[in-house]
Amino acid sequence: MTMRLRFLPTCAALVVLPAAATNAQAKKTTRNPTPRAKLAAECTWKPTDGWVKRQAEFFDESKHDWTNDSLRTALLAAAGLTAPLKAPVNFGVHVEGRDSTPPAGAAAMVAALTKLAATRGSTWPTKSVVGAAGTHAVSMLVSLDTGLARAALHRMMEAGPAESPAVDVATLEDRLRLVWGRKQIYGTQFRRGPDGKVELAPMEDSSHADLRREDAGLPPFKLGLCMAGAGKS
Repeated sequence: MTMRLRFLPTCAALVVLPAAATNAQAKKTTRNPTPRAKLAAECTWKPTDGWVKRQAEFFDESKHDWTNDSLRTALLAAAGLTAPLKAPVNFGVHVEGRDSTPPAGAAAMVAALTKLAATRGSTWPTKSVVGAAGTHAVSMLVSLDTGLARAALHRMMEAGPAESPAVDVATLEDRLRLVWGRKQIYGTQFRRGPDGKVELAPMEDSSHADLRREDAGLPPFKLGLCMAGAGKS
């Protein structure tokens, strides 16, 4: 689902001291940024950021070069999407229990995709078949059924990053890893703790998360954490 979020960058005031000011006075005047200011800075992103540009490049449909327009239209309707999608399309933040109610036609399309996934030699709806927006619709729909999601993830990985949105593949992989009792590797999945606060679901090798997220076209790890805590998914 397309998400259009805007965050205002924080501004720091510049204090100019008289030439006679001592070092002690300068230290007294200087203030450390407040936690709120740090949070705002971490939640800020720009259209020129590498991950945003990568998503924009994949979801650019100006060439209209997909082959199955009728299937694309049906997928978008079932997922409740309207093309063109505006980057960033996926912030890589999924909070368990925060999903919205699926559109009326979602169940029927999930059933159709399940049948398609089970048919040997069938053509999966990749970018060249249903366009970039169509592939995003597929990723949203398959996440409604764990069995289908597993088959779809295999198809998406098999098709490669030129045909399947890497950002959606990463998010779906994290989600399924948790279902299978494993730890996520991209840091896209969040839960609510006993105190009601949003917290990161179990994750392995978080020190290298940004490297994996960069490859997938996801925002920096700190930005994902910040947005999850701010209720942006």
